[in-house]
Amino acid sequence: MPLFTDQITQLESPIDVMYLMHKVYMKHSDFTENLALEAQEGGDLTVFKANLDAWLKHLLYHAQTEDEYMTGPLKDKILQDGREPIKANEVEHDELRQFGGSVLELLDQASAENVLASEEEEHAKLMEKVDQVEEAAGDAIAERFVKPRTRRHLYRSVMELRVSEFDHFENEEAFVLPIVKEQMSSSEELECSRRLLIDDDSDQPRWIIDFIIDQLEGVEKQLVMDLDKQFQ
Repeated sequence: MPLFTDQITQLESPIDVMYLMHKVYMKHSDFTENLALEAQEGGDLTVFKANLDAWLKHLLYHAQTEDEYMTGPLKDKILQDGREPIKANEVEHDELRQFGGSVLELLDQASAENVLASEEEEHAKLMEKVDQVEEAAGDAIAERFVKPRTRRHLYRSVMELRVSEFDHFENEEAFVLPIVKEQMSSSEELECSRRLLIDDDSDQPRWIIDFIIDQLEGVEKQLVMDLDKQFQ
């Protein structure tokens, strides 16, 4: 059984594309966590926010689609330790949603601090008649005024979300994907994979698969492109 940390050279069945999706998502969340780490020292949060938004958008769609089209139709089984992997998978999805919400709350707090900072800069402009305040009130606002405490908490929340995501992907691959392969036909797996990669309700349905393909290289990229041909 491969892991998303391994080099994937073939898809034994359509649902194996999950290994590649998990690999891309972990790469992106690692990058976003590093941006949050760097932001503790100051700097603009714009790039971090853009990457965080993309991370959460993918993660929330991924979890919702799994609940509906992957684990939803499956019959759960009881493991030797008494755990039910399908039920546990759905609980982990709820935890990921809660972690994501906590990160967004902290980001909103940082944005509010930026607004207050902007007002202080405008006041200084009026009182001191400094001609170049507008120049300093752009990207420097975040660097100078988002509280270090908020930045530290933001980084910790992002780190906790990434760890939870890693653990979830690991459990899903170890316990849930084998059940998918046992209970779904190849055509059902293909449709489930298509749902995970193609957002039928979006104005840009390929926003997921295009992102995945763009982040992969070599054989792994080709595997997703070949699967895409099966969808079509």
